[in-house]
Amino acid sequence: MTKPPRKMPQNKRPDWVGAEPPPRPDRIDVDDTPANAVFKLVQGDPVAAEACIALVKVVATADPQAEFGPFTPLLILEATGLTGPAIGHVYRKVCDSDPVTMLAVLHAVRLKVIAMDAVKRAAVSGTRIRSETVIGIVRQKIPNFAR
Repeated sequence: MTKPPRKMPQNKRPDWVGAEPPPRPDRIDVDDTPANAVFKLVQGDPVAAEACIALVKVVATADPQAEFGPFTPLLILEATGLTGPAIGHVYRKVCDSDPVTMLAVLHAVRLKVIAMDAVKRAAVSGTRIRSETVIGIVRQKIPNFAR
């Protein structure tokens, strides 16, 4: 004879699952608009906001096959931990305020061609990258990029 399963209240989590993680209001989620996602990423930094807005606008032409449309660069920024003023530093100092170059750098980081630590170090030292080189590398992996 088997014992019937014990009924649990619908809203109670089993003890072995542990506590529910607290919600993170600073993370991008499926309910966000591009504007709200940008607001979360930039942490009030105007240069970072400028960079993110430029990235959202350039995706349609520079990366027409982007999996997440205008959210693609924002999701890459969040996934790599590049947030707040650091976005603006990379945009201005490393990418010379060029959104296509910035998008190429983000894709290069996502594809593990460039380490994010190297990008952050370049932002601190003010080292610019060769945009055509990075765009060329990304084009090898994403054929329709920046055309």
